[in-house]
Amino acid sequence: MKKALIAATIVGAAAAGVIVYLTRSKNGMQRLLDGAGATADDAQRYASRHLRKTQKKVNNMIHESTME
Repeated sequence: MKKALIAATIVGAAAAGVIVYLTRSKNGMQRLLDGAGATADDAQRYASRHLRKTQKKVNNMIHESTME
């Protein structure tokens, strides 16, 4: 637990340093936000695709169970 807390602290400090650096550079924060938006869009597409596949699998399972 102690090692995880130390690792989380290091990662948080590094992230804070990156954010401070990017806010000082010209348009750095805008690039960061654009990247986050693109990542969120990718995650939404992935989740939607997974949900559709899961829904098809459930429907097939229900159909197979009623056929027996």
